[in-house]
Amino acid sequence: MLEAPIPENEKERIASLRRMLLLATPDEAIFNRITRIAQQFFNTQIVLISLLDENRQWFKSCVGLPVRETPRNISFCGHAIMQDDILVVEDALDDERFRDNPLVTGDPMIRFYAGRPLRNFEGHKVGTLCLIDPAPRTLNFSERLLLDDLGHLVEDAFVVRELKRRHQEVLDFADESIRDSYLDPMLNIWNRRAITSILEQEKARSERDGNPFSILLLDLDRFKQINDTHGHLIGDKVLASVTSLIVNTLRPYDHLGRFGGEEFLVVLPNTSQQEAISVAERIRAHVAEQGAWVAGSQFGVTVSIGVMGWSPAVHALELEKLLQGADDLLYASKRGGRNRVSAVA
Repeated sequence: MLEAPIPENEKERIASLRRMLLLATPDEAIFNRITRIAQQFFNTQIVLISLLDENRQWFKSCVGLPVRETPRNISFCGHAIMQDDILVVEDALDDERFRDNPLVTGDPMIRFYAGRPLRNFEGHKVGTLCLIDPAPRTLNFSERLLLDDLGHLVEDAFVVRELKRRHQEVLDFADESIRDSYLDPMLNIWNRRAITSILEQEKARSERDGNPFSILLLDLDRFKQINDTHGHLIGDKVLASVTSLIVNTLRPYDHLGRFGGEEFLVVLPNTSQQEAISVAERIRAHVAEQGAWVAGSQFGVTVSIGVMGWSPAVHALELEKLLQGADDLLYASKRGGRNRVSAVA
């Protein structure tokens, strides 16, 4: 038997899996619906959403198997996460990697296996959506496509679950009557007070978990000219249009707040500085390409952005210095010609 190999990024992968707070949790309908649909369509005896922990594979959702975990070293899923596409074993008895595996020679008597690797919101392969049957079979092209689609649904569920958890943490800092005062009334995003509080929470989480985060400080270029030429009413609508572009470019778990008149602060959880530069560049390019649409007219608009990363393993800047650094980089983008992203080399 060939034991399940260990990925090169195993330490980071396990840390990311555990940050999901998904191991050893009760059944959740959002995952069970997917395994039930898969079992009905593929007509296999077993369907699992398997998470690969350090020494075990634990089943977040399980159809057709009376146990909730098995040793990782004998897992088929441990092999599946080593590749990017679906691992298909048509007959385990004909596969030298698995023919003497205890899961083949004993219960549940695996002959057929198909495992689609699952990535979490940080991009790590944390487990699989897998089909198992005691009879050999094949997986045709259309079945592969459907299994891949269902895998995407599981990954979407990971994001939705994390988004709910983080939003709840944000909302927990104040009751509903106070939260109204934390929203910008014109743009319906967090105001300076709220986004600063969220930044403080993210720094505390980073110090606790040891993972990085980053911030972006954005400013609309030559916004004063729009106000002076077209008036403040049009200027407000341009600002709202650009806000929508930024919201639609960010990931579900990122946080956007209005930091000043036409200045925005973005907090990017679990994001290195290099990753944050990519996010900032997407925002910059999207705004430059789309511009702002007001009453059927397009206004050419660009943004300048300063990027700062924070990691407890590298440095421990106070928030004031972190914000000042982002502000200095924002104005470096302005001095460099605008419509730019600047970060510390």
